[in-house]
Amino acid sequence: MGDNAYVSEFYVGNPPQKLRGLFDTGSTNTWVLNKAVNLGQGVEKAYSYDDTASPSAKKLTQKAAIQFGSGALAGHFMTDDLRLGTCDGTTSSGQIHIKNQKFGNVEKQKTIFTGSNFEAIIGMAYPALAEKGVTPIFDEMINQKLLKTNVFAFYFTTKQAET
Repeated sequence: MGDNAYVSEFYVGNPPQKLRGLFDTGSTNTWVLNKAVNLGQGVEKAYSYDDTASPSAKKLTQKAAIQFGSGALAGHFMTDDLRLGTCDGTTSSGQIHIKNQKFGNVEKQKTIFTGSNFEAIIGMAYPALAEKGVTPIFDEMINQKLLKTNVFAFYFTTKQAET
């Protein structure tokens, strides 16, 4: 991805499923690539979200579609647990554990996830820009009182060992 975007691991569901998310300050909703999506052209992802493997996953009737400069996404919204921070796949010590986060479950996509470096877009923009009834991840952390102070920051590095 070079130095124009940064990606971090995070976890969705119970048990936690590892994904790589692009933290996007230009969009509000979070979109997670579903395992069932056929990416075409022989593209396969190392990670994706399998809602059928998470007993806490709930598919909602609300749908949305969004057009980005680099492609398009569409799907139903879901609620499930989301974790930021380190995880060994079973325990979640030292993590921020957001319960019942509402996010877009990508069922169709065009060119967004055809690369090999991320499986989710984590929207960080203002809540007023979100789809109806969707609370952005950072705002949900505030609502669930998961932070000591309501501030977020990024540490950017180009050194692989520091990620």
